Amino acid sequence: MEQQSTPSRRERQKQERQARILDAAAAIFAEKGYHRATIRDIATQADVADGTIYNYYESKFDLLIAILSRIAELEQLPAELMAGLQGDVRGFFVTAFQDRMDRIEQGEEMLQAVLPQVFVHSELRERFYRQYVQRIARLLEAYVGAQVEAGTIRPIDAELLTRLVQATFVGLLVLRILGDEPLHQRWDAVPDLWAAVMFEGLSPRNEA
Repeated sequence: MEQQSTPSRRERQKQERQARILDAAAAIFAEKGYHRATIRDIATQADVADGTIYNYYESKFDLLIAILSRIAELEQLPAELMAGLQGDVRGFFVTAFQDRMDRIEQGEEMLQAVLPQVFVHSELRERFYRQYVQRIARLLEAYVGAQVEAGTIRPIDAELLTRLVQATFVGLLVLRILGDEPLHQRWDAVPDLWAAVMFEGLSPRNEA
């Protein structure tokens, strides 16, 4: 079996610096909002020079996308989907859903500050949709298509199903930000309930 190479000290330092910059950006966005935050604010929070940030990210928007990608675990998603092809579809969705809901809970303050800006500014909205939403949609469409081909789920419109999944996730996020009490209280129960509705439907079970 092929062994994964261990990152060098330099690579680890680079990864740690990037993580520190993203943590700082998330904190500053939460405190000041996206438009009032500056690269200098973020650099000061991260204890790095302004120019260091530009070594990793071209703009404040790229920082925003990187933070949201980290919350959604976007970089891990392709490997997750590949592994999911070998296992139970329902179990995959529950686990993936739970992992990302945990991330939302951890980054809720930052999301409250940033997402409204994405919705009201057309350039931000278009770039966010193209670089984040569409990337996830394409990966999920491919996963659903592969599962249909394998016969593990019935033939279905993969594009629309993907949008339903994404819309559910976005709707839950908005309700949480709005402070919906039942959702806050039973947040951890959502993935299993969502999977039950998705895979079993709402019709009463016919007891033998």
